[in-house]
Parts: sequence; C-alpha cells; structure tokens
Amino acid sequence: MKIILVSVGNFQKYLIDNIRNLHLHNNLDVTVITERDYFEYLQEFENIELIDCKELDDFDFDKQSKLDRHFRDGFWHYCSLRLFYLYSYIKRYGITNAIHIENDTLVYEDVDKLKPLFKNKVYVPFDHHNRVIPSFIYIPNPESFRPIIENYNKNLNDMENLAKFDESLIEPLPIFPIIDDIVFKFNKNYNYNYIDCIFDAAAMGQYLGGVDKRNQGGDTRGFINETCIIKYNHFQFYWIENESLYKPYILIEDKLVQIINLHIHSKELYKFLSDKPLENKYIEYLDISWLKETVKHFV
Repeated sequence: MKIILVSVGNFQKYLIDNIRNLHLHNNLDVTVITERDYFEYLQEFENIELIDCKELDDFDFDKQSKLDRHFRDGFWHYCSLRLFYLYSYIKRYGITNAIHIENDTLVYEDVDKLKPLFKNKVYVPFDHHNRVIPSFIYIPNPESFRPIIENYNKNLNDMENLAKFDESLIEPLPIFPIIDDIVFKFNKNYNYNYIDCIFDAAAMGQYLGGVDKRNQGGDTRGFINETCIIKYNHFQFYWIENESLYKPYILIEDKLVQIINLHIHSKELYKFLSDKPLENKYIEYLDISWLKETVKHFV
C-alpha cells in the first residue's frame, strides 16, 4: 500500500527519519506532498514520489479557513489543509488503499500486511469518544474520503472534524485490545476481536518519548495524556527484535501485543528508529527467544 506524507507551510526535518524508518520495514511506495522549495531536503531518497502541493487543488480551504494561522507558523491551519491536498492527490491519480501518517508518526510494520484488516471505510484512531488523532489514516479510495472534505467545518480543527463522522464513514482503529478482566470501561469502538494489534493515536508516544519541548520543557517522558481514555502508564512496554529490526510491544494480561505505530510527539524520531532504538526509559529491550508463546501477533 502507498504511504502518503504531507509537509506544507514549513518543512519538518524529522520527516527524513520517518522515511528512513518506513524503508526499514519495506514500505517503499512513499509519496511526499510538499512545496517545491523543500524537494532538496529529500534528495537522499531516490525512489520516493515528490508532489508539489501548488499543483493540487485545496478546494479553497486556504482562503476560507477560520483556523489559527499564527500559533507555531500556522500549525492548526496546516493540519487541516493537508487533508485537502491529500484528497486532491488521491482523487487526481486514482489512488486506492493508501495510508496517510503524520510526519512525527513512525510505522513499525510493512503496511501491506495490514490490508486484510481493513474494510471499505476510512480508519483512524480515536483516543476519546469525541476526538480523533489522525496520526494514522487508512483510505480505501477517493470516494470514501470525499464526504469528509465536502462536509468539513472550516471553524474546527482536524481532530474535531474527523470525530464528528459516524461509523458509516469512519471506523475507529483499536488503541487497546479486548481484555475481559481489565478494569477500564472501554467504548466498543476502540476494540476489535479480529485485529490483534493496536495503534497509537498520541498517548503511547507521549508516554514513552515525552511531549514537544515547545509545550513543556525538561524531561517529559512518562507524560500521561489527560484526554486519552486509556492510561498507558499502567502497562509495560518492550522493544522486541525480529530479523534485526526492533518493534514496540505492550504487555497486557501476560500477552505481548504489537504496536503498529508510535506518534512521537517530542519530534525526537531518531530515538525510536527500528534499526537501533535509543529510547529505553519506559520501554525496555526484551529477548523473547524463550517466551514466544506469550507474543500476540496481528498476523
């Protein structure tokens, strides 16, 4: 499946580490929608597709948006604008079965293996009943994404907009598995019997790597997201090596469950790369050669 990244308004240099990690997991079909002036920053990647956002239609969002354009050089505005460029791109080129990830979101699996998990709907992770964190979006085809663009409220941010659509359009990705005797009260939307892996909206990456230093200085590893319905500090995380690449897992009820992505809110993606992860404060290295029966794989 194709993976699409968008970097407009300003270039996030950690995007380079993101692409490097994608390639480690054999995710080679990568498109970056950005500004032509930023193409030079990505020259090390010979086989990725670079698309000039100015050649795409933003459906007048840039003119009509009422979102804040001053905070962090237009952060909230660009978070929504990227969805319009994303739709324009997949519509123009007839792209199907695409994954869009945010630039600070690392993926730890060959996404082609995920395709059987998805139905013909848009998938995103909800971290609360009324909030989506679009760190990872599956889009089956342009037509499935069209209602989101056509009904987008230009006064609301991307998280609020995506959360307002019901399950006929958007299916929530699991952020925690079904465990009968866990004490949390989970909404059914966050759990799937047929998906034996979980996705990070934001809270896992914030807990393991801390938050953006522009939000809060110092060492913020161990941060507990106040909005997320799951409090991940109750669980142990591990790096598990397989074929020279490390993937993150969470231990839940004596089962190791694979985490497909981590939203690295700190922007320190280099600490979480699969070939040599440096982060180990709240995520330990684990040798599973003697306990393979406890690992719950999604495939």
